[in-house]
Amino acid sequence: MCKEINVIKNTRKFCLIVFFFTVFNSILANVDYESWSSLEFRKKLPFSFELDFEQSLRLKDNLSSFKQTFTETSISYNMFNGMKFFIPFRYAVFKDKIKKRISFGAAYKHNFNKISFRYRIKLQKTYLDDKIFNPLIRNKFTLGSKINKKLRPYVSQEFSHFAQDGQFDYDEYRLSVGVRINLGKKRETKIFYTQKIEGLSKKNQDKANVLGLSYAFEW
Repeated sequence: MCKEINVIKNTRKFCLIVFFFTVFNSILANVDYESWSSLEFRKKLPFSFELDFEQSLRLKDNLSSFKQTFTETSISYNMFNGMKFFIPFRYAVFKDKIKKRISFGAAYKHNFNKISFRYRIKLQKTYLDDKIFNPLIRNKFTLGSKINKKLRPYVSQEFSHFAQDGQFDYDEYRLSVGVRINLGKKRETKIFYTQKIEGLSKKNQDKANVLGLSYAFEW
């Protein structure tokens, strides 16, 4: 009982820190708020394979209007301890268009006692009707910590750039801070804040503060 109370207190403290940080950052930067919410199902398969299914909803304009909803399925293979390869496919519905995206990626995670480091690289191609966008490479670095059996806070950075004709034009940058909460019985929720900047190689950049919540369980 005491452990559960401590988990709740620590979660509240973390949420308050993220809330005040985002409000302060929004006042200074005068940027838009977005919300990302998702529901995820995971299923372990034989021979070290895993199947993932995610349904997500995203709002923009300070959470007042619809941005997109997408369904993503992914199959991954755990080659050895800490190393994983995966192929996700996303079907995204916007207000006036539909995009399809397929990716090929790899991730490696290493644990140092209560600290963990994870690197993920992903090559993705996006399709809109008959148009095929330039391939995009996404690099993500995540540093996590295990406070106890329930709480695992983390911070991550992600850089995305186009790869065409040997040129690397940076497109997007994300800085995230969040916490994973183990709910027991193979269930988990994640609360996070992300500062997102799109169009890094352009004169007019698109900036947004993202408040996110996800729920995942394994069956």
